Amino acid sequence: MTARPAGYAPFITFCVLFALVMFLPALLNDGDTLWQIRTGEWILNHRAIPDSDPFSYTAGARHWFAHEWGAEVLMALAFRLNGMQGVMELAAAAVGLTGAVLIRYLRCYLPGIYAVLFLVFALVNAAPSMLARPHLLAWPCLVLWCAGLLRARAAGRAPSWWLLSAMLVWVNLHGSFMIGLLLPFPFMVEALLAPGADRPRVATRWGGFIAAAWATALLNPDTIGGLLFPFQMVGMKSLALIGEWQPISFGSPQPVELVILAGLAAGLSGAVTIPPIRLIMLLALLHGTLMHARNEQLLGLIGAMLLAEPVGLRLRHEPEPTGRGPRRLAIIASLCAVLALFARLRTPLDPAQTGEEFTALMRRVPASVSSQPVLNEYGLGGHLIFAGLQPFIDSRADLYGDAFLDAYRKISTPEPAALAKALADNRIVWSVFHTGHPVVAALDQTPGWKRLAEAGDIVVQVRTDAIPP
Repeated sequence: MTARPAGYAPFITFCVLFALVMFLPALLNDGDTLWQIRTGEWILNHRAIPDSDPFSYTAGARHWFAHEWGAEVLMALAFRLNGMQGVMELAAAAVGLTGAVLIRYLRCYLPGIYAVLFLVFALVNAAPSMLARPHLLAWPCLVLWCAGLLRARAAGRAPSWWLLSAMLVWVNLHGSFMIGLLLPFPFMVEALLAPGADRPRVATRWGGFIAAAWATALLNPDTIGGLLFPFQMVGMKSLALIGEWQPISFGSPQPVELVILAGLAAGLSGAVTIPPIRLIMLLALLHGTLMHARNEQLLGLIGAMLLAEPVGLRLRHEPEPTGRGPRRLAIIASLCAVLALFARLRTPLDPAQTGEEFTALMRRVPASVSSQPVLNEYGLGGHLIFAGLQPFIDSRADLYGDAFLDAYRKISTPEPAALAKALADNRIVWSVFHTGHPVVAALDQTPGWKRLAEAGDIVVQVRTDAIPP
């Protein structure tokens, strides 16, 4: 199939997505963003990457390496430049760049309207993970890497070694780089099974690229530890307790339902024929999505690219647009992006999303109390770190390990004996949870505890003997 020139499509896509995503409130819906900003600031201030935990009082000097250090530094720099607006702008730029790379690849095979539909398909499935966190900053590397592999297969050659630069950046942004290291294997198998393939040559070229990719992944500050980190994470039994690692719930409509239904329709009707290896890849992505909700982003972004070529083969070629239309559209899109950026700078954010409301609540807690050990909700650990306080726990599951997370599950259920033991063993003086959390009700019924302060749906409880006059 003759490649279609992308023209102004990537630029227009970047501008439109940048303008839209900047105003998505959901970008700041995760407390992880807060502790990741503080980690980036710690790295900038110390000009080093921490090798032990600098935040939690329960972790002590336990080994912890900031494997997402590159993304965290970018987030901290954006925060220093323009606060949480800056962090949202950084996230919006990452989504815009992802869309630009995607549409450029999709236009190689699909007419304009179909390319846009595939882009929407990819982003709708990735939308639940559209949060200002390191994985979002790694999306451009993911789609650039996948596009490079697919273009190499379409041209009947091994991937360009220039693609390794994307892996070098990726491995220092987020643990999803392991997906990139695994993706070349099925493509190499596909190349080996192709009719008339020079198998020794294919094995040498693709094998050399794969070996170089794995060697490049070692170019991170933790070397072997950084390379093995994704295996350490997925091997943790306690991940099943964390929302994004749980299976997708179909109690409400989900984007992945459309994927399944569309796939069944296309397959049963015979409208699209997908090469066997790529069909296996799509099924593996679907299986991963059904197992862990966080993998839906991979199904959307990678799945759209895998399907572009076989679907494009079934569609008629369309004449490319000519004249001034696309150029004018590009100018309009760029003006919209500039106006959106100006509006973002001028529009205040909700203090409940920026961490400011929580920090203000912490100021109402006497210093003689807030400096003492706290029992906190899992999802509020990042808020405490952002406010300059040491949490009992936060979302760094790799730091705390299975045993600690299992013990915390019993504390927060709460099992009365486990809660009482935790309060005594850690000499806990105060707590902070969402109002409806069962620990709040348990402490309300515990003699010697009372509510000290509330803001929104968050409540601070304290031991009565610790309240200063």
